[in-house]
Amino acid sequence: MSRTRLHAEEHVENTGGSDSRASTLIGGSLMGALVLLFLFSTVFRSGGDGGERNAALQALQEDGPPSDVPAIPPDTAFETRPGQWLQARAGSMGDAGWGPGVRAPFQLLWQLESSGGREFFSSPAMVGGVLYMGCNDGYLRAVDASSGAVRWSFATSCGICGEPAVDSSMVFIGGQDGYVYALDRSSGSKQWSSGLGYHVFCDVAVMCDTLVLAGNSMGRICALDRSTGSPVWDAYIGGIVLGPAVVDTLAVFTSESGITAVVDAHGGVKWSRDNSTQASPPSADSTSVYVAFSGGMVRRFDLGTGDLLWETDVIDASGRCVLARPVVTGGRVLVGTNAGTLVCLGRDGGEVLWEQEFDNWLQLPPAVADGTVYLACDDQRLHLLDLQSGAKIDSLEMDGYSGTAPLICDGMLYFGNTSGDFRALRGTLPEMKAAYEPGDGETVDPETHSAQEDSVPAVHRDSLPAETETPHQGTVMPLEDESEPVVQEEAGGSPAAGSP
Repeated sequence: MSRTRLHAEEHVENTGGSDSRASTLIGGSLMGALVLLFLFSTVFRSGGDGGERNAALQALQEDGPPSDVPAIPPDTAFETRPGQWLQARAGSMGDAGWGPGVRAPFQLLWQLESSGGREFFSSPAMVGGVLYMGCNDGYLRAVDASSGAVRWSFATSCGICGEPAVDSSMVFIGGQDGYVYALDRSSGSKQWSSGLGYHVFCDVAVMCDTLVLAGNSMGRICALDRSTGSPVWDAYIGGIVLGPAVVDTLAVFTSESGITAVVDAHGGVKWSRDNSTQASPPSADSTSVYVAFSGGMVRRFDLGTGDLLWETDVIDASGRCVLARPVVTGGRVLVGTNAGTLVCLGRDGGEVLWEQEFDNWLQLPPAVADGTVYLACDDQRLHLLDLQSGAKIDSLEMDGYSGTAPLICDGMLYFGNTSGDFRALRGTLPEMKAAYEPGDGETVDPETHSAQEDSVPAVHRDSLPAETETPHQGTVMPLEDESEPVVQEEAGGSPAAGSP
C-alpha cells in the first residue's frame, strides 16, 4: 500500500487563536525549550574528553595512507558560491554543496577546538573564503577557510545553535541569550544587538536587503531593521520557532508546536497550518514548502496558498520521531530520521525513490555536490552516498556525534562535532583516484583507471536483503608537517574583537 497521499485542495487555517490556546502554546514551548537544552547536554550528544576524541586522529597521524593526497588541479571547474549568505545553508532548499564533488582519501588541513570542548551545533556560513561559525561555547568566530586561522571572535553570554547570515558588510547571529547580534564582517565589532525576549534557537536570515528575520522560543517571529536593529514588525505562531526559509519576499517559519506559516515582507501572515506534531525547519523552492513532522510525515505545501500537495509517511515507528530539515535537490527531497534512515522522495509526487539504513540518528540535512550526498550521522561517521541510487560509497570517522550539517565546496569538506572539534578536509577528485593503489574493498576500472568502491545499495524496508556488504571506509590523512599546531583561541579564550 502506498504511503504517499496526493492532495488537490485542503482547508488553510488562519493564525490568531484564542487566549487560552496561546497560553497553552507558550507553556508547551517553554517546556520544549528546556527539553532541547537538556538534550543538548546529555551523554548521547557528548564526545567524551579530549583524549578520547583525538584517539582516532592520532592513529591516522601514525598510520596514514601510503601516498599523499594529490592537490586539485588549478584548472578544475568550481561551482560559483553566492557572494552573500543571506539564510541558512545559503539558500531556501537546504543544500550547502557546491562542486566538484570529492571522495576519499581525504587530507585533514586544519582543526579548530572550541572553548571547553563545547559542541558545534551552528552550521557555518562561508563568504569570501571565510567561515562564520557559532558554537555552544558562546562564541561566533570568523575563520580563514584555507588555514583555519581565527580572524576574530565575538563572545555572547550563552550558546549559539542557529546558523548566521552574512551580507556585504555585516554578520547576523541569534543567541540562546535571547539577542540577535549584528557584527562588522571585517572586524567582528558589534554594530547593534536586539532582544527578542526569550531564547533564539533558530537561524537568522536577511530579507529584501533591509530586514533581519529571527524567532524566539516562545513563538514570536520578528523582523529587525538591518541597519539599526530596531523592530519593524512581529507576529506570533506559537512554540519554539524554527527556520526561516526565504523565497523572494516570503519567509517560511515552522515551530515545535507544529505550525507552518508563510509571512510576507510587511509582516502579513499569508497562510498558516497547524499540523499538531513537531515540525522540522522548513525548506522551500519557488513554488512549494517542504516540512517533516515528528509523526513521521513529510509534507509538501503550495508556497502561495498553503494547499497540501502531497504527504508521505517515511518512518514505520510508534511515538515521536525526529526528522531533519528536508533538502530539495535534483528533483528529489532528502530527509533523515532518528530511526537511522535516509529517505529520498520524488519532488513532484512524494513517492519513495530509495531508502538507506544507518546505525544511529540522522538529525542534520546533508549536502549534495556532483551527485554525491554528504551525510553526518550519530554513528560518529560522515557518510558519502550516490544521489541517484542511494548506494553507500565511503564513510569518514568524525570522532564525535554529528554537530553541524556538512559544507562541501572548492574540493573541501567542512563539519563540526559535539566533541568540540571543527575540521576542514581536502578530498580527491574521482578521476584522480587512479594515482592510488586500490585499497581494501576497491577495484580499478580497466577503462577509466579510477578506483571504484564496493557499495551498499539502497533498499526499501519491505525488501531488506539478509546481508549487505560493508562500504569502503574513507581515509583521512594528516598534514605532512605533523608538528603544525591545532588552531585555537588565544590564551583564556577571549575574543579578538567585539563584545556582547
